[in-house]
Amino acid sequence: MSPERALEILGQGLRGLRRNKLRSFLTMLGMIFGVGSVITMLSVGAGARAEILARIGELGVRNIILNSVKPPEETKPENTNQYLLRYGLTFADADYIQAIVPTVASLLRVNRVTQRAWYGSRRIEASVLGVQPEHLTMFGLSVRRGRTFTALDDQSRAKVALVRPGFVKQLESVDDPLGQWIYIGGFPFEIIGVLEDAGFRSHTAKALNLDGLAQEIYIPYQTSMSTLGTMTVIQRAGSNEATQVELDQIIVSTTTAEQVFQTAQMLSSALAQLHKKKDYEIVVPLELLQQSEATQKTFNLVMILIASISLLVGGIGIANIMLATITERTREIGVRRALGARRRDISIQFLTETTSIAVVGGLIGCLLGLLGIQGIARYTAWTAIVEPHYVLVALGISCAVGILFGIYPARRAAQMNPITALRHE
Repeated sequence: MSPERALEILGQGLRGLRRNKLRSFLTMLGMIFGVGSVITMLSVGAGARAEILARIGELGVRNIILNSVKPPEETKPENTNQYLLRYGLTFADADYIQAIVPTVASLLRVNRVTQRAWYGSRRIEASVLGVQPEHLTMFGLSVRRGRTFTALDDQSRAKVALVRPGFVKQLESVDDPLGQWIYIGGFPFEIIGVLEDAGFRSHTAKALNLDGLAQEIYIPYQTSMSTLGTMTVIQRAGSNEATQVELDQIIVSTTTAEQVFQTAQMLSSALAQLHKKKDYEIVVPLELLQQSEATQKTFNLVMILIASISLLVGGIGIANIMLATITERTREIGVRRALGARRRDISIQFLTETTSIAVVGGLIGCLLGLLGIQGIARYTAWTAIVEPHYVLVALGISCAVGILFGIYPARRAAQMNPITALRHE
């Protein structure tokens, strides 16, 4: 077919659409909403995936986090005013892991104690974490004001502390917290730095065994061990309840990400031998990442299938309208056949009309989808990421639907008998 002939057939198809603008637009609605839904759902899914990856990325894909966990069967004995509960990870566990697991590149210890922090007469509930300086770098705890503590602070057991902006707000009248002294467990600590406002998200806080209700205060690990120790005592109703946990957390880093699962298996075997009761948990961020990616792929597939229903309905609408259009234009088809038009020309003309409906509807749907994404980003807390291939995929599906559902009406029009068509009233 010559280019001139192809342009003529294309023009005839587009003129057929312009003759019934309202009907053509109503036919497009299924494609418009279908394509818009595909783009919106894919973009929201990509945003959710990026959010999950960012949360898990906070934990580090080369890290394995061991947490002390209170065994569920541990309960306070009746008729006693003194009670001591020992559980969780121990110093011996950390030394054993470093000695027998060859893939461990580094090991960090964490001591966590829930204490009341005092500033003058003001009391603030705090979760005090004794950490090594590398801990701050590993989890991206950057300092907004002041300085972080160093290895020398840890070795010298300096009584220095890093606090969150929320803690500073509870100090109220203090404009500059740097250099101020707070009392933790009866010991004075100097505030040397204020961390960035962005705290750990819920997923990360849970994995790191943080108390979201208390303010976080970071102090050097050796300082924590020499001042606060490993025992927490709760006094209530005339009784003392003491809990002793030597290490609340052990963070193991491997040399490469490929060694993570092998190392996790070795840690699990080692701890199972050392702990008769299940008073620990193992968190593998890389495993969480892979699980989230698999879940997200399934989620994206389901969303695409749901959006495809709109495209399917739109395709059925196109086929239905085109069959009605062919019936109305039977005499026109007969005249064209009588004037020399071939069956292929008739078929291409009506196929052009259905494809044009799908393409124009797809373009409008793309615009609607992009506007919908802007609205979601503006009025909700959801994150949406638009990638160019989402638009191309949606347009490709739209064109495919237009062609597939246009083949039958086009063939039916082309197979009409010219004489019967001319006699049609």
